[in-house]
Amino acid sequence: MKAGKRILFVDDEPKLLDGLRRMLFRYGDLWETEFASSAAEALVMLAASSFDVIITDMRMPGMNGAELLNEVARLYPQTVRMILSGTWEQDLRMQAAMVAHQYLSKPCDPAVLKATLDRAFSLREVLVEPALRALVGRTSGLPSTPAVYHELIEVLLAPDVSAQQIGKAVARDTAMTAKVLQLVNSAFFGLHRHITSPEDAIARLGVDTIKGLALSVSAFSSLSASRCPQFSIEAFQQHSLAVAMIARDIAISQKMSKAAQDDCYAAGLLHDVGQLVLVADHGDQYDRVLQSVAAGEGVLSEAEREVFGTTHEEVGSYLLWLWGLPDSVVEAVAFHHHPSRAPEASIGSIAAVHLANVLAGTRPDGSFPVGNELDGAYLSRAGFAAELGAWSDMARPHLISEPGQ
Repeated sequence: MKAGKRILFVDDEPKLLDGLRRMLFRYGDLWETEFASSAAEALVMLAASSFDVIITDMRMPGMNGAELLNEVARLYPQTVRMILSGTWEQDLRMQAAMVAHQYLSKPCDPAVLKATLDRAFSLREVLVEPALRALVGRTSGLPSTPAVYHELIEVLLAPDVSAQQIGKAVARDTAMTAKVLQLVNSAFFGLHRHITSPEDAIARLGVDTIKGLALSVSAFSSLSASRCPQFSIEAFQQHSLAVAMIARDIAISQKMSKAAQDDCYAAGLLHDVGQLVLVADHGDQYDRVLQSVAAGEGVLSEAEREVFGTTHEEVGSYLLWLWGLPDSVVEAVAFHHHPSRAPEASIGSIAAVHLANVLAGTRPDGSFPVGNELDGAYLSRAGFAAELGAWSDMARPHLISEPGQ
């Protein structure tokens, strides 16, 4: 049963559209597919009927793929936006980077296309409210810590800047890390493995790409405090960095692979990224959420659900999943408060980030804030509660004065 799974393909080459029709015929029981030969035709079809996913070529006459997806983002933000193209000039890359959720390269292997679409459709189960899917779907960039943002701009404008210098700045900021990992883990750059190290991502993307993102299309931007006075992005970033470092230390102590250590660091840095989405798009409402928490009227996730019908964990995991980040990172973000809801109990990124998030918020008296406690059931099921003392000692150098959420 198709269950409303509708896909719109857009390409000005008739032979390519015919090839897609033949390739997708075998999946006719899974999806309903429609085809448009131009951006203008696609917009007419979108106005007449809803689509879950749009997949467009990049270089087309009249209106290119990025321009089309800009219109889709404005008019139909709940639609997942993908580019399928063999043309990746630098200027077009920058346009696509700000509006596409996923990037696929021509020729596209049928198995890769199916896996990408299966993943996109499964996202609908994470956020059930169309308005919230639209909220996250509208997000193309996230606000950065002003100090780190200005530091990055200075670094980028310096002569002979290296990828390592840029990587060190990006690795300190949640929003920048999320964006570079979105790009480097897509077919946009033709890599064949997941990358979760910000430094490795910068090396792969190249200095020119990062300069284009930061200086040309404003994928990186500084947060205005007036949007949400109760939200301190400096405190947010301090907490996120502490969680990232503690999570990586836990991974090292468990002798995880270098790739798993990178996963833990990235997931720790990104675990609260959903807060940035809510602050950036609904600052006034999120300010009221934070005011109610500060007044002792409930914990953060409960207050978020009351106002938005969802939580920062769900919003953040949806965004990162939509952006194509590895499951190990997405799941750690989704379950960082309640790892017992995850399918497995093991010393992986979920456990490391949960533990790191709780330990980073430890109060001076050794207690934890309400709503940010250890998941005892999970610790017992995983069989590593006995190591908590050692991990607490390991976390102490990273502890911060204001606990995060």
